[in-house]
Amino acid sequence: MKLDSRKMITSSIVFGFFLIPIHEFGHVICDWITGHPAAMSYARDYLLNGNEKPFLGILGGPLLPIILSIVSVILIYKRKNISLFYPIAVLGTLDRLLLYVFGQLPSDERDLASMAGWNIYSFKYIFLSAEVILLLLILFSLIKYKVSIKQSVFVFIIPIVCFIIGALIGIFVVERFVFPGQFKIQFG
Repeated sequence: MKLDSRKMITSSIVFGFFLIPIHEFGHVICDWITGHPAAMSYARDYLLNGNEKPFLGILGGPLLPIILSIVSVILIYKRKNISLFYPIAVLGTLDRLLLYVFGQLPSDERDLASMAGWNIYSFKYIFLSAEVILLLLILFSLIKYKVSIKQSVFVFIIPIVCFIIGALIGIFVVERFVFPGQFKIQFG
């Protein structure tokens, strides 16, 4: 099966730029669900009433990209516009995975573990397990659809490159100049 490179690149650019806000939007959605009005900038969520963040609100950030990845993997296996959904599936797994690979334990995972009274690494391993399973399903689908090795590599490389470039633009241009107060709180 041959993938449509233009669709894949376009999807990678768009979702790569919006992955961080999608994570933050996950926090905001779950904050509102629990009755805690919240807002967000490009790279930061915050409660409007200044209270402590609820468990579900913290969980929503890492969970939304994984949910989008799960939906994308399902659509890939149903052969629905796979050139569009491969980048979304890959990037949804990378929301936390890239941080884990570089030895970081994000504050969401620490806060969730603390609130649950669990080992500090518990949520890291829960999210990491889901991400690895999804990546294996993506890899298996590439084999199943007999996608060439070159295109299979591009399925992973293009979204990662687009995410890095999009996140840098989002943080150091959008966040810095559109949300300077939030940028200063988060990045000093």
